[in-house]
Amino acid sequence: MTRSLVLTLLCFVAGGTPALAAEPVTAPLERPTSSLPAASLLAAQWNNDPQWSPDGQRLVVVHTTVDTARDDYSTDLWVRAEGTWRALTSDAAADTTPRWSPDGHWLAFVSARGGKRQVWLLDMQAGGEPLQLTDLADGVGAYAWSPDSTHIALVSRTPTPAEAAALPPEPVPGDKRAPAPYVTDRLRTRNDGTPGWATLKRAHLWVVAVTDAPKATARRVTEGPYEDGEPAWSGDGQWLLFSGARKADERDWPDTELYRVPVDGSAAPQALTERLGPDAGPLVSPDGRWVAWTGFDETTPPASHRVTHLYVARLDALTSEGKLQPVALTPGFDRSVGEAVGTDSGAPRSGGTRLQWCADSRCLRFAAADEGNSPLFVVGLDGRQQRLSGFAAGDIREFSVSVRGELAAVYATSAVPAELYVASRGQWGAAEPLRAWQATTQESFGAASRFVPYEQVRYPSFDGQQIQGWVLKPPNFDATKKWPLLLYIHGGPHSAYGATFFHEFQVLANAGYVVLITNPRGSTSYGEAFANVIQYRYPGDDYRDLMAGVDLMLARGYIDPQRLLVGGGSGGGLLTAWTITQTDRFAAALVERAVTNWHSFVGTTDMNHYFGTHWFRDLPWRETADYLARSPLQQVDSIHTPALVIHSTDDYRTALDQGLQFYAALKMQGKPAQLAVFPESSHGLSRDGRPSQRVRRLEVILDWFGRYAPGGGL
Repeated sequence: MTRSLVLTLLCFVAGGTPALAAEPVTAPLERPTSSLPAASLLAAQWNNDPQWSPDGQRLVVVHTTVDTARDDYSTDLWVRAEGTWRALTSDAAADTTPRWSPDGHWLAFVSARGGKRQVWLLDMQAGGEPLQLTDLADGVGAYAWSPDSTHIALVSRTPTPAEAAALPPEPVPGDKRAPAPYVTDRLRTRNDGTPGWATLKRAHLWVVAVTDAPKATARRVTEGPYEDGEPAWSGDGQWLLFSGARKADERDWPDTELYRVPVDGSAAPQALTERLGPDAGPLVSPDGRWVAWTGFDETTPPASHRVTHLYVARLDALTSEGKLQPVALTPGFDRSVGEAVGTDSGAPRSGGTRLQWCADSRCLRFAAADEGNSPLFVVGLDGRQQRLSGFAAGDIREFSVSVRGELAAVYATSAVPAELYVASRGQWGAAEPLRAWQATTQESFGAASRFVPYEQVRYPSFDGQQIQGWVLKPPNFDATKKWPLLLYIHGGPHSAYGATFFHEFQVLANAGYVVLITNPRGSTSYGEAFANVIQYRYPGDDYRDLMAGVDLMLARGYIDPQRLLVGGGSGGGLLTAWTITQTDRFAAALVERAVTNWHSFVGTTDMNHYFGTHWFRDLPWRETADYLARSPLQQVDSIHTPALVIHSTDDYRTALDQGLQFYAALKMQGKPAQLAVFPESSHGLSRDGRPSQRVRRLEVILDWFGRYAPGGGL
């Protein structure tokens, strides 16, 4: 069957209108041969979390590849010394989070070899096999070296014997009896990305002596029914600083404070801040005099989005009440410090740096999303700020600067996957980093791939508001032909697309689709006002921004109006579902991990109280009409567009019932729809799910769109 006949059939079924309820094309389709199939994901590799040695002579990274035999990711540590790379670890278990001891003698890392995640040590002077340092029953999370390199502070949920006795017994393999019930009085009962119910064990700080390895006995420092965050050591090694919400009422989340506690645990933690809003990620300066952190002041009523600012304070200048005296370093910087541009191609177990002190303790460097790009900035203690990177479009995802001034950056562009680059101080401002910097990794996703660069567009929306977007065209694009258009909508909604690599978009473009991605109002990286304009009006004007983008593409003359497609995940899935309740112009839709019923969503999401108080004026049983008015499920009668609904069983951000309700409502009316449920996967399936499931997901999407709008130019 020719492409022209396929198109004729689509128009005939739709009665000459834009495929209102088109039947799928069942005959074989003449799709363009793609040089980038969905399975190209299996050839992906990443080098991330770069960490310079204290003397700046060696660079360690986490090297990640896909292990198809285990259907998982393989992560090992690699080191570069004198321009040569070699593997430091090669265990089947994931080795991540490398951190040098301040004296450069040891390299610590976290590994699950032997079961639970524990801290391991590599002697970088004498060499030899890794040495297990910790042996905590529930493993470890974040950790930090003491200034004198003799101890490590860490976070663990390991309970004391008395605490363990009060917990329900854990299942015993082979036991046929019914498991114990989950009994809790906590507000948050699930956490997306963590299968099952939220643990009843609390995260506390521990300290372990390096000299006591192997399998040293760790000493717990903090107590109580609280969640304590990543530790940082004071310069004199006497205190641990951390962020937490040491309050019984979980409704205050994310109102966290900075605390300090004596390393020996001889006193209870002392709050160093007392603002309404988060204070997170304490980072002590190299000279030990300053602490930096990020946060913002919460508003009343709460805003759905606030820009994250950078603060510093002297650790030796506490007030008479024992509080820090914060200085805001970025009050006029209307971008969030540390924010990244959205991608599906980041390292699945990434945990690299986006904020770092300068070696002289007089400034801080950070990456931040700015109108779809993620450049590098520096700000001094005097508040003077400047942009360091000179590229016009690109995305620094993680970075580390050595004491010698060398920059190691995980950097991506729209047509080049994230790779590790090293640049001397004089090269930081290069306008073309890919030429000026020394690449240190091989090509990802296969050498034969045909990646297409993005074309940036800016267009006025219905009220004149300028909207930024990007267009991906098929490698064999010919403007004299008519092409299908796929409008892909990002989630969040407080996030952003940008000039970074996105594997899924490249697969779709190689399958013959023109892909349009935009940042409608509500998106970040354009300032706080632009993001917050949708509060209490989501979805709403953001939908109109998206349609203006479609109109822009149609006006170019090479888009086939009969082959318009729309799709998105999470907040993008919500906007997709909303879109097809408002218009019949699309031939097919992808509604993935979406909110479809706000009224039932708030009570089932892991961030329940937050959504109910930040995105709505009040809780659902008090504002029922508003919740229902903004729910696509309430307008499902008006849908004529065939919809593919994708959801995951262990999605606790937008629970599975959201997808099931929407799919069932369509099918109960006899409307064309398909459901794809991925078992044992979370809200992050498309970004960090099992490799085979990520590939299968893309294949399901390609098949669905191909039924109603075959790819390729006509």
